[in-house]
Amino acid sequence: MADGQHIVILGGGYAGLTAAARIAEADSGVSVTLIDRKKEFVERIRLHEIAAGSEPRDFGYQKFMESRGGGFLRGVISSIDLDQQTLEVEGQSALPWDRLVYALGSHTDTDSVDGVREHAVSLDDMAACKALYNQLHNSPAGTKVLVVGGGLTAFEAACEFAERLPGLDITLAVGTRFAASDKPGGLSHLAVEHLQNVFERLSVKLSVGSRAASLQQGSATFEGGSAQPFDVCLWAAGFSVPELAKQSGLSVNDAGQIKSDYTLASISHPNVLTVGDAAEVVVDPSGRCRMSCAAGRPMGELAAKTVLGPVMSSANDPFSFGYKMRCVSLGREDGLIQFVDVQDRPIEDVWIGARAARWKEYVCQRTLQGIGFEVDVGDPPDTPPAQP
Repeated sequence: MADGQHIVILGGGYAGLTAAARIAEADSGVSVTLIDRKKEFVERIRLHEIAAGSEPRDFGYQKFMESRGGGFLRGVISSIDLDQQTLEVEGQSALPWDRLVYALGSHTDTDSVDGVREHAVSLDDMAACKALYNQLHNSPAGTKVLVVGGGLTAFEAACEFAERLPGLDITLAVGTRFAASDKPGGLSHLAVEHLQNVFERLSVKLSVGSRAASLQQGSATFEGGSAQPFDVCLWAAGFSVPELAKQSGLSVNDAGQIKSDYTLASISHPNVLTVGDAAEVVVDPSGRCRMSCAAGRPMGELAAKTVLGPVMSSANDPFSFGYKMRCVSLGREDGLIQFVDVQDRPIEDVWIGARAARWKEYVCQRTLQGIGFEVDVGDPPDTPPAQP
């Protein structure tokens, strides 16, 4: 790839913005443009806090990119022409590219269950989170809030609401099972025990046994026929990716994620790199990477090196990644750090309580710093134990 070529980054999440920053910062002779429908970076791992009343911070894309010698274009990508190497941004002329980094991420899956789009809200963008806070803040005591989901987003949201918006009647519907598991993404016995204790302390009711089958106005119907009334339903049951990659002709898996090789290049179109939640990445030693900023940020770093390799006369390194821990906030003063092996399987080591809450905050700040934002990180609250 010769000097003067144009690199386009689609999506300014944790993975995409990291790639854009590293490419723009390099003295390489290439130009780089970040495209996103939003005007600013959103701390997705803090959206549950915004929905409970925290004030968001301003991380505008324009200033961030221009300070590094790059550019930013706000808009919605409507199509990608892989043969002509152009893309269409709604309301604007076709934009050419020489190398594309596809980082459009994921969103809450609101299509797999009937009625979710019409009768539930999700934590996908700042406006929706602010609107949800206003609704909950102005709700009378006893308002029934149903949180559907058995993952970390659901746990964090239920606890944040219960602690900061007292008086709500909160039920957390976790699906078919809430128990310790040694599988990737699972929780240890100690972690499950702490979660149960926190839910009890915060008066969060736990509903276990069946999945939500449909939503109607004011009610969720579960498999087996039981029903749960609600005034507000927060849907946090899984993620899906945009269909743009499939529609454009990129090779994707059954979930719509772009299939990639060891350098994160698309297996069907090597001039397209894919990072973050929209990428299917299977590497040593972690195996299949789950959707997370923990995996997305390192992907962004590697994608930048891959793009810059021919310009900087450096070799393309294979992507390598291993998990260390999962960080969960359970309100402002409590948390859970679940330590895991490199394949994301839980071990018995956990941190809980205020210690875990401090570490979760530190990780959030370090993540911002890793992207390139100027934030006050401070020293680590504690040193985590050695990983097996």
